[in-house]
Amino acid sequence: MTIISNISAIDLCRKFSLICIFLLAAFSGFSQAERKSIKAIPASESIKIDGILDEEIWIEAPTAEDFIQQRPYNGSPASLPSEVRFVFDNSGLYIGAMMYDPSPDSILTQLGLRDSDNLNADFFTIMLSPFDDGLNAFAFRVYASDVQTDYKVSSESDFHLEVSWDAVWQSKARINAAGWVVEMKIPYSALRFPETEIQTWGMNCQRDIRRYRELSSWNFIDAKVRGIVNQTGILRGIQGIKPPLRLSLTPYVSGYVEKNPDYKEWQFSYNYGADLKYGINQSFTLDMTLIPDFGQVQSDDKIYNFSPFEIHYSEKRQFFTEGTELFDKGGIFYSRRVGSQPDDYDEVYDQLDSNEVVKENPMQTRLINATKVSGRTNKGLGIGVFNGMSANTWATIEDTITGDKRRVLTQGFTNYNMLVFDQALKNNSYFSVLNTNLYRADIGYSANVSGIDFKFANRPYTHAVFGNAFVSQKYYAHQAPEFGYAVELEAGKISGNFQYGYRIEIQNDTYDPNDMGFNQQNNRFENEITLEYNIYEPFWKVLDWSNEITVEYNAQYNGLHYTSFIIEGSTRTTTRKYLTLGAFFEIKPDGYDYYEPRVDGWKYSNPGYVAVGGFTSSDYRKKLALDTRVTLAYSSRYITSYYELELKPRFRPNDRLLFIYRFYMDHVNNDPGYVLDSINATGEQVIIFGRRDIQTMTNVLEANYMIRSNISLNLRLRHYWVWAHYLSFYNLRPDGYLNPSDYSGNHDVDYNQFNIDLGFIWDFAPGSQLSFVWKNAINTYDDMIDYHFFRNLGNTLTSPATNSFSIRVLYYIDAMYFKKKKKLP
Repeated sequence: MTIISNISAIDLCRKFSLICIFLLAAFSGFSQAERKSIKAIPASESIKIDGILDEEIWIEAPTAEDFIQQRPYNGSPASLPSEVRFVFDNSGLYIGAMMYDPSPDSILTQLGLRDSDNLNADFFTIMLSPFDDGLNAFAFRVYASDVQTDYKVSSESDFHLEVSWDAVWQSKARINAAGWVVEMKIPYSALRFPETEIQTWGMNCQRDIRRYRELSSWNFIDAKVRGIVNQTGILRGIQGIKPPLRLSLTPYVSGYVEKNPDYKEWQFSYNYGADLKYGINQSFTLDMTLIPDFGQVQSDDKIYNFSPFEIHYSEKRQFFTEGTELFDKGGIFYSRRVGSQPDDYDEVYDQLDSNEVVKENPMQTRLINATKVSGRTNKGLGIGVFNGMSANTWATIEDTITGDKRRVLTQGFTNYNMLVFDQALKNNSYFSVLNTNLYRADIGYSANVSGIDFKFANRPYTHAVFGNAFVSQKYYAHQAPEFGYAVELEAGKISGNFQYGYRIEIQNDTYDPNDMGFNQQNNRFENEITLEYNIYEPFWKVLDWSNEITVEYNAQYNGLHYTSFIIEGSTRTTTRKYLTLGAFFEIKPDGYDYYEPRVDGWKYSNPGYVAVGGFTSSDYRKKLALDTRVTLAYSSRYITSYYELELKPRFRPNDRLLFIYRFYMDHVNNDPGYVLDSINATGEQVIIFGRRDIQTMTNVLEANYMIRSNISLNLRLRHYWVWAHYLSFYNLRPDGYLNPSDYSGNHDVDYNQFNIDLGFIWDFAPGSQLSFVWKNAINTYDDMIDYHFFRNLGNTLTSPATNSFSIRVLYYIDAMYFKKKKKLP
């Protein structure tokens, strides 16, 4: 089955590009809604950040008021009045916000960790876009419970906020008889802005009245228009400022006491290093981490991998998660490659003699340092430079008879680089040029990925074209280089009740960005059409309603061999009682999987299936709330059935304590999958598949107790259990179908992963922290299955465990502190 046969993919892309340009031209004659404007005035006196707006300057400053609802009644006036004023000096921007409320005792005030994004509490947010490009903004939020949250938001991530970005700033929230007040100071060191005498910034304010579930904004945010950064108002008046030196150092020291099952004795270690931030000018910042320590980072949610693809784990190391919006462009940088498992980690065990054992084999390369330089020029050109270096990583092998030890290099010194140029354009558009580079001198190997990433939108931001194109290059010391390419284009209507889009993606069979990126499979030719119809205004008994249907046709790029055809759809609504309901379906006819056989040139005829499901989410304002999800699927060829169940209750006994429990279970019967491959006595390729039952069960308990707004105790406990029982075995035929096999090996799986992360965190000063962390990890594997849950859990808990107790202190030092101290008489 082939959709196109006589038209090359490149020709198709070229024609598609012309169509996209025509669509944009056809819709380029509209105008945007008028933006509100407010003026900041210079400070004539010192301002104390105490949540009391008693300085005279607050009376003089113009007022931003008349907020408009973002939800639930998009476009209606806010239920309660708000007033916001702005003052500036040479050190930063001051914000004074008064949120009037006739019932101050009803203001919700749940405490939470810094950077919490879903507390049951009222909040005020100031969003600043100093370059006013409609693409990037800094956001600073203060809850009525005096909890700080800061994050970055871009035109591509309005619903996925970069809360890992952290800045040092001051705020104080206070409830009074008229409502509640927020007083803030955002130092210029937390921002990046143009080097111009007169500043004109994009700005918006948001207020959330939690008991009403009402979110309003100063400049109207139209739900029918995609994005929020592109719907800011304007902040004027900041001019003639002379920002102080932007230089800060955050040194740290940490100590560890660890017990590993492979060693008899407890091990003691310590680390020290520092993070450096230097403002090259108002627009560009250098971030550097020296001898970083990531030992207290939350444990990964590891799973057992039955698939032929690498598992993607999220990045949790702060240096690699904050301030990375430029490096996320194009999706070619997977930061976990830096400081990852050594390339030859597994090969150490293949080099052992009969009397040798592995004494030490580090699971991660040692990162020497990492550096980022990023910012944006007055003309809107964003520049990002990243460099990371990891040291030689050695495994130690010991002779059990003589006691002699030898070292094996598992990965040599490695240099990681990325360069980005991102030009902001009109209509919230951009064009980027990107390059990643990895170099290993010990084996004479280097890898490059170079390309472009872009978005072009029309003036009213109703239609847009997205795309990227990349070339991968791999150079070896003793073999010919390898080159590959990838192209992706998407166009459609991105605003309004009715939206649509068409996407095409091409990757040839030699495209490989995985030295610094993440790409599970290449040799792809994908087509996708998406239709959406959304109702944003409340009607009947619901507040909104969204619907989506997607049709995909996928093939191999080489030869355009058909792989899959998928139709999927979903619907979602929220009632006036804030119960969210949704349903979805997926229909996938028979297809071909060229990766499951694990041998080049072979394919597996993947049986089609039909899946349906639904989900619910109750009102989080209540002390007890519940999220649920159910999925059912069926495939007739091997009588394969599948079900998935997820329950996630949340219990909040009071404003200081929160429990979240997640139970997840899925079960599949008669699921065919790869077992092994070999060459038989006659030289023929043999690939064995197995029909199996697989069950996965995950239990996660999270508990957060806020001792004070800056002191917390946090627990996360996770148990992951999967078992697979093989019922029968088959030989894979060249046509992709299965024949019964007399193979009878035992390939059953019983795998457990158990983790505890317990932390005490004290933010004792701005940007400074003391933390105690206990981490417990247990990993078990067996080919004999114990189907009894509690007996299996008991066996897991009594298995050898890795325990780590650590203490870490980091202290934020601003160079301006010493400069001010020097001026004192």
